[in-house]
Amino acid sequence: MDVLENYKKIWGNQPEETRKLSTVDIYKLAHSKSSSIVKWIFIIGILEFLFWSALNFIIPDSFYQVYEELNLTNFMNIFLVLHYVVITIFLYLFYNNHQRVSITDNTKKLMRNILRIRKTVKYYVFYNLATVFLTSLILNIVMFSDSEKLMEFMNPENLPLDSSQIIIITIVSQIIFLLIALVLLWLFYKIVYGILLKKLNRNYKELAKLDALS
Repeated sequence: MDVLENYKKIWGNQPEETRKLSTVDIYKLAHSKSSSIVKWIFIIGILEFLFWSALNFIIPDSFYQVYEELNLTNFMNIFLVLHYVVITIFLYLFYNNHQRVSITDNTKKLMRNILRIRKTVKYYVFYNLATVFLTSLILNIVMFSDSEKLMEFMNPENLPLDSSQIIIITIVSQIIFLLIALVLLWLFYKIVYGILLKKLNRNYKELAKLDALS
């Protein structure tokens, strides 16, 4: 059973004159746990940012050759800059949320901050999933809009291959890759951030009960 739940039960059985002190203890415990959860959200966000940044340097240049062939290099560079700006803003919001929770001094403010944190994380997850989907969609539209250049890249040796079959295979493989990427990314967010948000939501419910009883 959760420590906070045990604390609340003991608090409910105490005499009226000692409840005020117990209420402070329960609040401090909920405050400490919430602050720790938000700190981990911020830390995981930074680690995720560093991981994707490092991955961009590790991936060989040949991987991006198709973008050069189809004149998409500028688009990718602009997208990456904007993406990093947005992610930096989210990391700042995570940090700011942690600071807000750390200095919160009453139950209602802490509850409002928890709601704000949950919204921020949900927007962050939605943004990342939507970015992967939309970027892939835009790149593929541009790629397949110039089938001649695409065929030159896919069949540089000009082998006697059926161009329509190559394009169909490429489209199918791109769709499968996108679906796998989205599912894996969603599972990562569901497991990592989902666990933290569940704990945060549990704190919120306990604080709501405490506020109603006090």
